[in-house]
Amino acid sequence: MTRLFILPAIFAAASITLWYLICSAPGWETTADSIASFELPQQFENFTVLADRFKTYKEQHFGYISAVFVYTYLYKQTFAIPGSFFLNVIAGAVFGFWPGVVLCCFLTTIGSSLCYLFSELFGREYVLYYFGQKLTYLQQKIDDNSNRLIPFLLFARIFPISPSWLLNIVAPFLNIPLKIFAITAFFGLAPYNIICVQAGIFLADLKSWDDIFSTTTILKLSAFALIPLVWTLFVRPRTQRQQLIQAIDDEEKPKRMEIV
Repeated sequence: MTRLFILPAIFAAASITLWYLICSAPGWETTADSIASFELPQQFENFTVLADRFKTYKEQHFGYISAVFVYTYLYKQTFAIPGSFFLNVIAGAVFGFWPGVVLCCFLTTIGSSLCYLFSELFGREYVLYYFGQKLTYLQQKIDDNSNRLIPFLLFARIFPISPSWLLNIVAPFLNIPLKIFAITAFFGLAPYNIICVQAGIFLADLKSWDDIFSTTTILKLSAFALIPLVWTLFVRPRTQRQQLIQAIDDEEKPKRMEIV
């Protein structure tokens, strides 16, 4: 019974720490309006102003803004909170393309792995209560694709409609090893991170959120998702057949030599 309160306690402690980091920002006014500016804005114009403010602030307090960004990203990812899109775009605007992409990919993987571990250690009761039916469905899918688990998980990560946060929470109860989970999270979410970080580079040229997630962008992500799917359906079965034929041939070769 005690374990039911461990995860909420960890979440509360992490939330208080994040709030303290934000409120103790050096050189940033501590008024209610300035603190509220750290919140994810709903309108595109407010977001561009916030991103520009972060870029200016980074020049004087690079260490602090980097630490807050890393902590916020891990906090969001660990507790399955929406917001990767905004943080990825900010990473592009503040840190540049390649540093932003590398940073987001590693933070995505670390945060997802922490979510996996916390869910496994302290979240079983919550997962079974809230996602019991979905867990049964996903377990069936994992069992059906157990011989091609990596490409299946890559497809699930890359495909733009798949709920990545749900996979982070339920993965420990689907018999998905942590190592495979982390690898597929890194590479599977990389295309999404790249597109969002790139949008942050060209933020000044964008007019709305639709300019980032246009039909072209969705088609790009869907095309990326087809790569592991095609490999699973066509390339791997052919390789397995070739390996089977080779194994049979190696087994029969000594017998043919004896006959000769």
